[in-house]
Amino acid sequence: MTGKKAVKDMRSEKPLRLIKNAIICIFFIFLLCSPLNGAIQYENNDPWPRTVQDDQKLPVTVHSEPFRIVSLAPSNTEVLFALGLDDRIVGITEYCNYPDGALDKEKIGGFSTVSIEKVVALRPDLVVASSGNNQDTVERIKSLGIPVYFADVESLNEIYAIFEKLGYITGTYEKASEIISDLKIREDKVRKEGEAFVKKPVVAHVIWHDPIYASGKGTFQDELIHIAGGVNAFSDKSSHVIVNIEEFVNKNPDIIMVNSGCGMGSDNADIMEYFMNEPRLSGLSAISSNRTIMVDSDVADRAGPRLWDLLEEIAPKIREE
Repeated sequence: MTGKKAVKDMRSEKPLRLIKNAIICIFFIFLLCSPLNGAIQYENNDPWPRTVQDDQKLPVTVHSEPFRIVSLAPSNTEVLFALGLDDRIVGITEYCNYPDGALDKEKIGGFSTVSIEKVVALRPDLVVASSGNNQDTVERIKSLGIPVYFADVESLNEIYAIFEKLGYITGTYEKASEIISDLKIREDKVRKEGEAFVKKPVVAHVIWHDPIYASGKGTFQDELIHIAGGVNAFSDKSSHVIVNIEEFVNKNPDIIMVNSGCGMGSDNADIMEYFMNEPRLSGLSAISSNRTIMVDSDVADRAGPRLWDLLEEIAPKIREE
């Protein structure tokens, strides 16, 4: 009897174990699909207040649709204008020069010299800051009860994210979704063409020349070069770095892409002249074959929607035979 009873108990426990295992599987599937383990799903009709997480991993809550917005960086300004928030932007920095509509906005100081007094006087219900801003200034604005979204963007995916999050908390999520969809289509087209290009030229992107300041991995300039079909000469270095003449000669890039224009307050117009006239660089493949590309620093160094214009501009030049 004891043996029969044990067999009977084992048989009765088998379906119970199957049920338990099924419940456990469903539970883990739920966890994997949960917003806590992936992208948060925003909805156009979500009620206010709305909360997102900024690039400092901090919650930013906007209690009602914001109609007075201050931007503390040129890249943020370009994103806000692209979202159609022209009439709501009440303050920007002195370096916010694009689009043309930005030129008439109230100025609140420089990129790293923001005037807290001017910001407060504009009575903003949302401030969009950047990693280039003085952190003490950002914290002071927050302490006054003003919602601050902090952007620290180094990749195209992070630009998509800022469009999505700012679109959500400004009530322009539908417009943001349209922009993201369009940019991804454009990016995918160039990426496929780049992948099909067998010969991968080595490209060096130079921001400054005294000393030589170049773009390494973990930058959107590195990403653009890769998508366009090239290889970044300094992908073995992280972020934007100083490289010496010997390092540059050893890399011997096929193409040199240099910034031109004012950028963030410095005149970069003579970078190309430096590379063309520096005797120690005369033997570079890019110089001897005259394969140089000049790009607008206001576009190349800003984490905004014009980076996709730049991608489409440099791709055919990188793939030139």
